[in-house]
Amino acid sequence: MGTFYYGVESFKKVYGPKGEPKECPFCHKVYQETYVKFNKWGHLDFIPLIPLGADLYHFCPVCFTGDKLVKDEKKAAKKLVKDKTAPTTNLVPRGVHHKAEKTWDLFLDDKNSGETFTIQSAMKKGEYKKLKKDRFYKKIQEVEQ
Repeated sequence: MGTFYYGVESFKKVYGPKGEPKECPFCHKVYQETYVKFNKWGHLDFIPLIPLGADLYHFCPVCFTGDKLVKDEKKAAKKLVKDKTAPTTNLVPRGVHHKAEKTWDLFLDDKNSGETFTIQSAMKKGEYKKLKKDRFYKKIQEVEQ
């Protein structure tokens, strides 16, 4: 007899900055919101079989605070997500590795205005990797100091 594994798995799709720039109520920066869709699937032996719905979220690209969209907002957001217009926001993540202290810093560079935002500093390597994953950064410029 074999063992069967079952459960629920979530797959994410990052759509990036979309729509008109809005002011964030938390950090008060004006940027396009980032949209992320999470599709939930029931799986058997790690093979997705049953779609269990999808949730759409929007985030501020600087402070990364956001909400799950409700029905009315979802319809408008789906139209935005399909829009192929190039984003006006140009925020580029950058990591700095301090070899002597064995710590990492994470920054966001605004290529349009030249501003730099500190996301978090003096992190251990594990914290840095987790923060990159939580913010959906795949490849970022990393500098050693």
